[in-house]
Amino acid sequence: MTRGKAVIVGAGALGLGFLVERLAPDYDLWLADVSTNANIDTLRQIEADQGFTVNRCSLQNVQAHRVTAHLRLILADTPEGRPQLDQALAEADLVLTATGRSVLDGVVASIAPALNGRQRKVWLLFCENGLHIAASYAARFGPQTVLVDTVMSRMCRFDQPQENRFQRIGPGQRLALVIEDYAFLPLDADLCGGGPFSPAFSLVPPAEFRLWEDIKLYLHNGMHAFIAYRAFLEGLERFSHTPAWIRDQARRVMEDEVVPAIVRTHASADPEEVEQYGLDLLERFFSPAFDDSVERGVRGLAEKLAPDERLVGGCAYIRRAGIEPQGYAGTIEAGRQILARGE
Repeated sequence: MTRGKAVIVGAGALGLGFLVERLAPDYDLWLADVSTNANIDTLRQIEADQGFTVNRCSLQNVQAHRVTAHLRLILADTPEGRPQLDQALAEADLVLTATGRSVLDGVVASIAPALNGRQRKVWLLFCENGLHIAASYAARFGPQTVLVDTVMSRMCRFDQPQENRFQRIGPGQRLALVIEDYAFLPLDADLCGGGPFSPAFSLVPPAEFRLWEDIKLYLHNGMHAFIAYRAFLEGLERFSHTPAWIRDQARRVMEDEVVPAIVRTHASADPEEVEQYGLDLLERFFSPAFDDSVERGVRGLAEKLAPDERLVGGCAYIRRAGIEPQGYAGTIEAGRQILARGE
């Protein structure tokens, strides 16, 4: 394919560490955020340098990698940024949102007029956690905008101030960006076939995509919360410090409740492959190289307790498969304990 153009709305760890990092070789990029972003100086430096450094983590090792990007920063809340964003939306082949569910309504309201004014087809990819996000916004867009759900399974984070072992995003910068060495980014081939998608994306059959959606929300997000909430209540700060009893509980819940529920729900699921993915996922969570923080796992806790989210929705999902989520449901109580503490 010829080099494409993409707008990424949201310049957080996921937007930079997964989307920009994966798309930069194949697309000219506009990176849209707001001037109140706490990392605005870093974003301006990334634009000036046309790139940044990431720390790519395997299970045991970390390797610094330079991302080179043809990138323009747009601050959409400024007088000059609004028309710049509208022009970018008019020209783009792809638009990707990576903002979080709590602000997504406002983002959609902001970008819909420009996309609805287009004559040429554009693909709008929602990169937030959750199911059926694209369908929930279908009434806001015309037929020229193809709404697409995604599965974002690479963990990305900015380092914390006390961490000194990672390379900074750029010279003189205070932040470091830490990402997993994980590249799989599946899309529904029925929606995206023939579209402007480079090899950064994997187009898979619809049934396989739906399987990956459930794996991400209930196996990845659900078990990440399972571990994080228990670790938080034990006063731990890092996933890599998780004691054996929590690790053993997580494995049992994964093997006895979550994996069987996914396999029963999806005829295309291979039980051994799903279980092995889950075991590998636990290793990724506990990796001393990525060294995930428990604080990241409990962030946005109230939102994660919503009825259609990973925990309450996950319990309903497991029950529909004929399994009682005895261990999985304990995460809801752990989350409520954390909220009751006001932490």
